[in-house]
Amino acid sequence: MKPAPLLIALVILLGLGGAVWYSEKHPPQPKSDVKTEKVISVEQDQLRRIQIARPEETIALEKADDGKWRITQPKPYKADESSASSLVSNLASLNADQVVAEKEKEGDWKTYGLDPAKLQVEITLKDGKQHKLLLGDDAPTSAGVYARLEGDQRLFTIPSYVKSSVDKTVSDLRDKRLLPFESEKTSRVTVTTRDRTLEFGKAGTTWQIVKPRPMRADNYAVDDLVRSVRDATFESILDETGKPPAKYSFSSPYAVFEAVDAASVHTLTIGKETKDKETSYYAKTTAMPGVFKISTTVAEGLNKKLEDLRNKKLFDFGWSDPQKLEVRDGEVRMVIEKKADKWLRVDANNKELPSDKVQALIDNLRNLSSKAFTADEAAAQSKYGLDKPIGEAKVTSDEGKRVERVLFAAGQESTYYAARENEPATYEIEKTAFEDFQKAVGALK
Repeated sequence: MKPAPLLIALVILLGLGGAVWYSEKHPPQPKSDVKTEKVISVEQDQLRRIQIARPEETIALEKADDGKWRITQPKPYKADESSASSLVSNLASLNADQVVAEKEKEGDWKTYGLDPAKLQVEITLKDGKQHKLLLGDDAPTSAGVYARLEGDQRLFTIPSYVKSSVDKTVSDLRDKRLLPFESEKTSRVTVTTRDRTLEFGKAGTTWQIVKPRPMRADNYAVDDLVRSVRDATFESILDETGKPPAKYSFSSPYAVFEAVDAASVHTLTIGKETKDKETSYYAKTTAMPGVFKISTTVAEGLNKKLEDLRNKKLFDFGWSDPQKLEVRDGEVRMVIEKKADKWLRVDANNKELPSDKVQALIDNLRNLSSKAFTADEAAAQSKYGLDKPIGEAKVTSDEGKRVERVLFAAGQESTYYAARENEPATYEIEKTAFEDFQKAVGALK
């Protein structure tokens, strides 16, 4: 036999072998003209269990009687409701991007990465019926993934983004909130740091500072503080053994937050570690076992100054409409009442006053705010001239249920002082704020 035919035969043999190898490694790609079909179609509220299995890990979520999803495997955790809802939504209504084959041979599943599958997702319905979705290799030239349903001979592809939406880890699915309590039902909050303890009590929707002494609280600031802890999440898990290393000592914590509602006491304890001039924070919580790394923002957000949480407004009537105003600027006095949608000066024969000018006075009183707290003892108020005030304003609102009286005294340069009746605090206000009050009163003479 001549060498040339032998070489030709060898080339042909190698070519055939290469084609076989390529076809095994690169299965047929989906065609653009094949039909799409519904793969899974169930009502979302019928799903009771979801199991996600990959070679290195199996995760199970189950829907509890309260309607919330919980991770039951590999360990019990609360599930993040948003992540769980997204997972349920994607699995309950799943479309095939393309149906590649109506009946694939049993032995061919391996070609597509489906024997064994790269990922298995099994859903269990309320009636006990199950669907198991198997995901394999990426399709060669499309943004899809080979998939099949167990017990179904069809081979199809699903969009890659759908795979990403169900290919979740425990970290993706667990609730990372450190202290998920119901802030709306909280009646008492305590924040303890190494320097001081602040305690807040709530009546209805209004917060009051209880410690270090009774003071009016800035409702929005305290609500924001409570929400910041309720929504705080951990960055990573430092220890879940139940016996954390000694370095995570909480014997002298950086801060402790405690929220009390009708059901329980919820506590977040924060530790601080400084190493190589870098500070990090860690925490433990009554909501779950373990030690968790947290952000500087979460930790240092509890170290607010008392002044930042106090109510700086001089009047509490807010956006409710007053029914009566009693004001004095030096020797000028007025008593103004609203009767039948008209503002009348009752100390001057019920003279009707321009409503826009009365409203300007109301807005001025509503916006009066302190720039600092000078003292918190009633005995100190005389030091600032509040025993001989140069002006005052008394506002009756809430259908006569709320009566507030504020006194004004002149200070030095641009500073004036104010005090609320029967409260020990002395408020420092801008001189221009009092001058605006004088102008509003003068406009009604």
